[in-house]
Amino acid sequence: MSRGRTLRAGPLAVPLVVAGVVPTLLGLGLPGPAVPLPGAAALPAGIVLVLLGAWMTAFAVDRVYLRQSTPLGDLPPDHLVTDGWYRVVRNPMAAGMTLVLVGEALLWPASSVAVWAAVVFTVSYIAAVRVEEPSLLATFGEEYARYRRSVPSWLPSLRTGRTRAPASGARTGTSANDSAANEVRP
Repeated sequence: MSRGRTLRAGPLAVPLVVAGVVPTLLGLGLPGPAVPLPGAAALPAGIVLVLLGAWMTAFAVDRVYLRQSTPLGDLPPDHLVTDGWYRVVRNPMAAGMTLVLVGEALLWPASSVAVWAAVVFTVSYIAAVRVEEPSLLATFGEEYARYRRSVPSWLPSLRTGRTRAPASGARTGTSANDSAANEVRP
């Protein structure tokens, strides 16, 4: 780490426990029927989802927790992060952990890991809607409101022509009706 930055283990603990330790314990301790998917497809699909989710989660942890003074998410970030995976979805850490867990559910012969993935997604969704998004709106105001209108919460937009978060004060070239139609809420 350069320029006096130190690595803090706290922000890394939550994703490691949620997406690593718990599914491993569930897979070993509560074996059961595997998630139904043809065996030949489960391994490569699981590996791809785990790797993609780990990349998204690591990027988000780096941008929000390791590059800012936010200790464990209990304080708002110093600045609104809108680059990298944050240009694709507003919640790349939670979306990434969910992908890791779905991938692990395909790899472990235990449906308990799939149930854990559903629990993590549900808790993450509720936290985003009830705590994180209102806090970001209160902290960053119109900057976050524009970002929220431009970037979907969990699933990337496949629509062409979808605008990205404009620079402060910039016009997007869409009418009010277009903006309302493109708004994606969590």
